[in-house]
Amino acid sequence: MNFFKHLFTIAALTVAQYSAAESITLAVENSWPPFADKNGNGISKKIIQAAYNSVNINVEFIAVPYARALRMVEQGHVDGAFNVTKQKSTLEKFHFGEVPILKTSASFYYHTDSVMNFLSTSEMLKDTSVGVIIGYEYGDKYERNKHRFKEVKVANQAQLIQLLRKKRIDVAIMFDEVVKSKLENMKLSLDDIRKGHINHESDIHVAFSKAKDTAKAMQLLDKGLRNIK
Repeated sequence: MNFFKHLFTIAALTVAQYSAAESITLAVENSWPPFADKNGNGISKKIIQAAYNSVNINVEFIAVPYARALRMVEQGHVDGAFNVTKQKSTLEKFHFGEVPILKTSASFYYHTDSVMNFLSTSEMLKDTSVGVIIGYEYGDKYERNKHRFKEVKVANQAQLIQLLRKKRIDVAIMFDEVVKSKLENMKLSLDDIRKGHINHESDIHVAFSKAKDTAKAMQLLDKGLRNIK
């Protein structure tokens, strides 16, 4: 009798664990086209949906500003947020799977009259004014050097582009595909700002909450991404 009771308990726990991961909620930034537009739609969402569909998991999406998305994950209000770079600072706050959603690059951008041309953030002079997005990750090397810069933090890339064009900042670090999309939306050309060297290339992930039990959701995403790739 105890043997059958033990089997029943194991089966019940297995069903409960699977059911807990049948539907998950992810937050997504609302200003990172072509990866995520104002409604959260874009390349990243399509990849995640296809991955979870392949393992029969339903996903609900909430589009919010990037910094808020990360706070929601930290506080356990959602299971995870995506378009997050896996680096030292984010590993301290979130769980990450093994398989990235995609890979993208971010470069240094200047106003057209600038003679600056940094190869990396370690070359930047003290008090260089650097435009960045609130809450974004720019790589471990940037984190080690940022205490020397004057960071100018804004909400989106369109604001960074305008700051560059008005010469309010020396340099901005922006993701290349996003810059192309933003310039097009702003009716500007690639020649209206100057692209420099690549600052970093990032594996872009879903960051899962440490405040919730998200192990199953993370494992299933890895499995789904392997399925579709």
